[in-house]
Amino acid sequence: MNVYLKRFFPLFVLLLSSCYKDNLYVQQEWVDKNYLASSYVKTPDPRDNNPQIGQKIIISWDFPLSDYKKDLTIILYVRLWDQTQKELTYKIERKRGYTDFFFENKNREQNKKILTYRLDVVDKNNEIIRTWKHQLWTKQINIDKEENK
Repeated sequence: MNVYLKRFFPLFVLLLSSCYKDNLYVQQEWVDKNYLASSYVKTPDPRDNNPQIGQKIIISWDFPLSDYKKDLTIILYVRLWDQTQKELTYKIERKRGYTDFFFENKNREQNKKILTYRLDVVDKNNEIIRTWKHQLWTKQINIDKEENK
């Protein structure tokens, strides 16, 4: 059995390390009453009366020390279905951590839903260290309707 372990251990390590590409992990989730743990364990929760409703982008990271020492900041670009774009920033204070950004949408309106997003991790000189793009992210093209008249 030791022979098999020696043979497949490098493959196992390679497969595991592929999950950590670019040191960024990004997830998008809907948030509503069902997001609360109390809704599953049936315990009283004052947030049941007025729960947050919307979408959340959760970002976690684990940077090498050499990158972390560059004084990093996350810049998140979020495009909604109505084509408005928001830019949010978060200063990275720890080598490994997470944060989330909440986008309220109490009525679940289509035009207020998240369409796509991209995040850049920049150093103190504003140089991009890492980028994460949602699969639908493209550069936004603004067409001035007044010019076309």
